[in-house]
Amino acid sequence: MDLRKLWIIASLILIAGASVSALEPVRSRNVLQGLIGRVGTDEPAVAGPAGQSPPGKRALPVRAVPISAIGNPRAFPAPGPTSHERRDSGPTPAAAVVRSSPLPIRVAKTTEPRQPLGSPRLQSLAPSLEKLIAAPPSASPVAGRSPQGPQVIAKALFCLDCTTNEVILARNDSAPLPIASITKLLTAMTVVDHMNLDDVVRVPDDIRTVPRHRVGIQPGDRLTVRDLLHGMLIESGNDCAEALARAYPKGGRTAFLRLMNRKAELMGAKNARVFTPSGLDMNIVLGRKGDRALQSRKPNVASAADVAIIARRAFTYPLIREISGMKTYIMRSVDNKGRNYVLRTNDKLLHSNLPVAGAKTGYTDLAGKCIVALFKDKTKDFMIVVLNARNHFKAAARIYQWACRML
Repeated sequence: MDLRKLWIIASLILIAGASVSALEPVRSRNVLQGLIGRVGTDEPAVAGPAGQSPPGKRALPVRAVPISAIGNPRAFPAPGPTSHERRDSGPTPAAAVVRSSPLPIRVAKTTEPRQPLGSPRLQSLAPSLEKLIAAPPSASPVAGRSPQGPQVIAKALFCLDCTTNEVILARNDSAPLPIASITKLLTAMTVVDHMNLDDVVRVPDDIRTVPRHRVGIQPGDRLTVRDLLHGMLIESGNDCAEALARAYPKGGRTAFLRLMNRKAELMGAKNARVFTPSGLDMNIVLGRKGDRALQSRKPNVASAADVAIIARRAFTYPLIREISGMKTYIMRSVDNKGRNYVLRTNDKLLHSNLPVAGAKTGYTDLAGKCIVALFKDKTKDFMIVVLNARNHFKAAARIYQWACRML
């Protein structure tokens, strides 16, 4: 609003009633800015000496001037010292009210006074208002919840509410990643489906060449399929997994791996591909350079969503679910040697107070720290997958606690 428009407004007020006085003229840009700044507050919207209102919440009276003075700032004399008490008529719509009395023009007071443009309060609220406008309605902050999921560092995360079949957390869940010993859940299902649990397996002579982690079974030991299954799942024994795969009666290790991949495909784990029954990387010789063999490693892979599919099916097997929740077990050879192997789980979740119904960990250099766990409380079942995390146990527990708050 320029000065000319303000002067015209003053002339209209003068014409509106004989007893209505004109506004004090605006003599400078600073005065005009001060006047505009008081619009929307409970301060008088008139200009007094130097554009200020007298202290004590008292407003200056307006003075009558001839119409011929409109447009000529020098024709307006300085205001006199007379003043009137301000009157408040109570809350009314936020609009300017013109009275036919010597009272100044003011904006009626509302329950929440409007802030003048450019006021310090609006400036302080600007960043918050911008965030509120930009955020979608579903992203409104709720105590104890985070729409983006918990703060977990991992290559892939997945959380499935098994009671409703609803995915409530998924990060990079379709990318094929190394899964290490989580493979053993698929191995266990293949064993239960295609081998007799009471059959006795003779441990191969080269079993000590299998990389760690090993239970430590010895060449020539005679152990039942059931006991080897415990050693593979509780202590994640790579030697037990290899002994079981080689003992498959219809084609040995190669045929056993073919069954594992076929089972994953039929379950819908489209990105799963396994090359070893233990989860260890498969070594590939690319060639030789002098006396040195050039080797590469090929890991067992699956996506986080695939792992959830495999684990969900595996934990429907009563024996697999029971073994996966055990902390200790003693394997006993059935030969004359009578060796005992004490098994202890390395899964810290099973030693926590969380309702873990089954879990399987995994670790290799390529896979990092991985885990899949089934949490089962009174009302909900959550299948949680964490691949390549800094702390897989803490990550799984944090996701479970977050999921409980979300639902």
